[in-house]
Amino acid sequence: MLNSHRREYILERLSSHSKVSVMQIAANLDVSDETVRRDLKDLAKEGLLRRVHGGAICVAPIRDEPISQRVQKLTKEKGIIAQLAVKLISDHTSIFVNIGSTCEALARQLGKFSDLKLYTNSLNVAQIAKEFSGVTVFVAPGQLRSIESDLVGYDTVSYIQNYYFDTAFMGVAGVDVERGFMDFEEDESRIRQTLVKCARNKVMLADSSKFGKSANICSVSFDAIDRLVTERKPDHHFMERFKKAEMDVIHG
Repeated sequence: MLNSHRREYILERLSSHSKVSVMQIAANLDVSDETVRRDLKDLAKEGLLRRVHGGAICVAPIRDEPISQRVQKLTKEKGIIAQLAVKLISDHTSIFVNIGSTCEALARQLGKFSDLKLYTNSLNVAQIAKEFSGVTVFVAPGQLRSIESDLVGYDTVSYIQNYYFDTAFMGVAGVDVERGFMDFEEDESRIRQTLVKCARNKVMLADSSKFGKSANICSVSFDAIDRLVTERKPDHHFMERFKKAEMDVIHG
């Protein structure tokens, strides 16, 4: 099994059990205890878990990396997601594109449309989309967060509540098999919760690194989202939960 698959399995187990043992993981994956210990050591260095005697426990970080760093990672995977997600958009419709590096990748795919209304609270998304003549861009008001280049707060939520979009595309900090879609910031969580109520079609964009990754705020349940778009098929434990929630999964 590839290292990336082992790491995903370990994080998925942690998201549902909070603690894992070296012996159990080694037996389930048919690898040596030493191999598992190396994986746990690497994941601990990334702050994704905490090593304890015989295994590891779950650690939920309190903040995400700045978007200037996130946008440089997994660019191929995010490009695949964007190419899949853009197929859900039609001309003569209105969409809301939330903040996030994957949402920015989607914005780069909008050049083929001739009559599309795009609403966003992301200055980066707006800057990308404004280059396309067929896209009319509307930016929500609010408090500017320079580290994320987005607008948040009461005015942002109030603005969104005035509309009913054909489709809302949202990014997310983590996907927990038991807790649903998770975020680090209350402002981001509140906006996603508002979008769920203000869109006909609710679409979540998440690359595979988000699966098994926990944050500190439970934002949106699986059954509140119509479709999840990711670059490859998630682990069967996640697929079972998605099926139970009647959420469609589109993957590369």
